[in-house]
Amino acid sequence: MKLLHRLNPGAATLAERPVTAAPAALAKLTGDRATIAKGQPVGWSPDLARVLSLKRKNPAFTHRALSLVMMEGTLRAPSGTRCICESLRKRCPTSLLPVQRLALSEAARTGGGLFPIGVGHGKTLIDLLLPLVMPECKVAVLLLPSNLRAQLIDVDWHYYGGHWRLPNLAGGRWFRPGLPVLHVITYEKFSTQEGTDLLTRIRPDLIICDEAHKLKDRKSARTGRFLRYLELNPETRLVAQSGTLATRTVKDYAHLAEYALRDGSPLPLKHHVVEEWAAALDPGHTVAPPGELLKLVDPYQQLAPLEGENEAERERRRVRDAYRRWRNATPGVVATDESAVGMPLVIRTRDPGKVPDELLAHIQTALGGQRPDGEEFVDELQRVVCARQLASGFFHRWRYPAIQGTPQDPELILRWFSRRQEFNRELRERLKRPAEHLDSPGLLVRAAIRAHQSPPYDGDLPTWRAHSWPAWGEIHKRVVHVTEAVWLSDFIVNDAAKWALRKGQPGIVWVEFPELGERIAKAAGVPFYGGGPEASATVIRESGKRSIVASLRAHGTGKNLTMFSRMLFVNPPADGAAWEQAIGRCHRQGQLADEVEVELYQHTDELVGAFQRARDFARFIEETEGTPQKLNLAAYGCAAPQP
Repeated sequence: MKLLHRLNPGAATLAERPVTAAPAALAKLTGDRATIAKGQPVGWSPDLARVLSLKRKNPAFTHRALSLVMMEGTLRAPSGTRCICESLRKRCPTSLLPVQRLALSEAARTGGGLFPIGVGHGKTLIDLLLPLVMPECKVAVLLLPSNLRAQLIDVDWHYYGGHWRLPNLAGGRWFRPGLPVLHVITYEKFSTQEGTDLLTRIRPDLIICDEAHKLKDRKSARTGRFLRYLELNPETRLVAQSGTLATRTVKDYAHLAEYALRDGSPLPLKHHVVEEWAAALDPGHTVAPPGELLKLVDPYQQLAPLEGENEAERERRRVRDAYRRWRNATPGVVATDESAVGMPLVIRTRDPGKVPDELLAHIQTALGGQRPDGEEFVDELQRVVCARQLASGFFHRWRYPAIQGTPQDPELILRWFSRRQEFNRELRERLKRPAEHLDSPGLLVRAAIRAHQSPPYDGDLPTWRAHSWPAWGEIHKRVVHVTEAVWLSDFIVNDAAKWALRKGQPGIVWVEFPELGERIAKAAGVPFYGGGPEASATVIRESGKRSIVASLRAHGTGKNLTMFSRMLFVNPPADGAAWEQAIGRCHRQGQLADEVEVELYQHTDELVGAFQRARDFARFIEETEGTPQKLNLAAYGCAAPQP
């Protein structure tokens, strides 16, 4: 590490790095607009002045080739280290990719990092080497989705460990003195009640967030705990990386940029200024003019007009392009601006045949606010989810089974519903003010129990005197309910099974709903991979000689599934980032097919609208992130012919 520090004399150490929370640095500044008028142009602010004053980096000067080569040499594993690449049928990772070198060097130099690095550019190896290059790092935490943990521990660790020095793995079999310890924690575990003080117990010097978009929602318990820890421990270094930092808005990662780069963040540090910038940069029909953001635009940088584009749309595209260039030239930011793979990608609509009239009628009823069994919806999300289910031939409902042969009392069920709704309303209001041990529904329930128990609670944990708890606590265990899928038609199931059984052309059938995946898999006689560590460990061992059905939520990110080159999306997502990740399981380095083929269903208005929104978001991501999005670079063909 001393050698690495000499190679990067400007590297930030714990003693040198600012430890004051970033917003405090702006406390002395004046001029921020306290309120924002909707639709008004972006105004001048100290935040904008700070961003405009940030130094621009020149990678060719900052990271000299000799320094990068020497850094890479210090990270190589000793000769004689066992290589398992042949058994995995993978190419030996004997050298770092250019973006990997830059990311590691930039993190060591700045003491943090914001890395919008696209799918297939080697983020996993960056994760594993970061603790070694970060000065004075002794304990590091790697946060990643649960479906990636098994692949990292069981496969990637040994694959990369045959060629590179790796930190000590917490809980591993070996410990090498002098190397930092890496704790691998899933976002899901961090979201549980056990995770409320997990970081406090570990006290890491460095936190690495892979798939950092999992922390985009500041209102979630997971993100709240994460940000509270960084606020209380400002000396902790942060590196956040994802192929899709911004999925729908620049607000998705403004808080991550703040804690990773502090006063060097290329985004505003004040929340209301972030909102103002987002109104000008985000996708949507109601937008604000760029106003003072035009100061980011290089007057010599011209963009060719697009067909059908008006002047306002072109100006907005120029501002997005300028913001992306400015952000990516900020010290501590490393981004990819090219696709990791050049092979063709073709996207086609698949025609499932005539949609049953009964389903079309039920979809209209659902969008109008009522489920096919007569249940009234309470919000828009329930309507949309039900319409998506009906497009595949089924819908979800609650069932109240008999208990030991005795039917449940209908009047009791009605009281149960009423008290449940009252408690949930109070619960939602309390969650708007999260605190340690009071930032999730489960923890709040425990706090309510402590507040109302007899004899009175006498301990260190907080209490919550919820007014609705006594009535709900008295009844909440007296009604038993289960969720069941009600099937109205198998027309999609049969067509997806036919696609999976196309002779000589195996592929992945992606589904949103587990019941649908299981039904298609059974009809086709192929495996279904749902959630859980066993499925995650097994799906990556598929040979590609047969089709599979897979949960988009469980396996649509992180995994290398290049043994397949065909995909069918039964429930097309409305999120451009979800498409980028899912297609990237196959359309990535290591794919041996001449092209990757994607098919999707578009037989209802809701599915058509979802895909159009996904393409809109993909354009936003590409214009603000710079990484070419697969939905934008794909060739779109006619409806796929039936086998």
